[in-house]
Amino acid sequence: MLTAPLRSRFGTINRLDYYGIDQLSQIVERSAGLLNVEIETGGAREVAARSRGTPRVANNLLRWVRDYAQVRANNVITREVADKALMMLEIDAEGLDEMDVRLLEALVFKFDGGPVGLSSLAVSVGEDESTIEEVYEPYLIMQGYVKRTPRGRVAMPKAYGKLGAPPPKNSQPELL
Repeated sequence: MLTAPLRSRFGTINRLDYYGIDQLSQIVERSAGLLNVEIETGGAREVAARSRGTPRVANNLLRWVRDYAQVRANNVITREVADKALMMLEIDAEGLDEMDVRLLEALVFKFDGGPVGLSSLAVSVGEDESTIEEVYEPYLIMQGYVKRTPRGRVAMPKAYGKLGAPPPKNSQPELL
């Protein structure tokens, strides 16, 4: 992160955005060629969909899937092969990994959906506050699982759905 005074010295201020699945699929297909592994379009899209919008993550996942394909799938990455390989890493179809799920479970089950402060959440999952805030939380917020409020983190209905838990009843009484 750049400080505001340093950032203001630049003529233009640019912002990097996350990549879409189509863009990431192209990156994965190109990288597969460089790694000398055959990949089908479905396999590339599966890796891309689980890469959290980041090419670096997509390439790291591809290397794992390539290793899996070399041992168990005749060096060909299909959608099914990519799915099995990534499930071994506990990366689900939405790109959530084991720590993402632990954070959601803590928020929903230990803290009744929140609001809960970052320090309490960090202690409950055994992770550093800055790691949660910089690595896990942005993706969970972007995907609509968590909301950050002035009072703390709050689980959104999508988080309850992900965990198969009923969302809390609305705290406001119904008018009709």
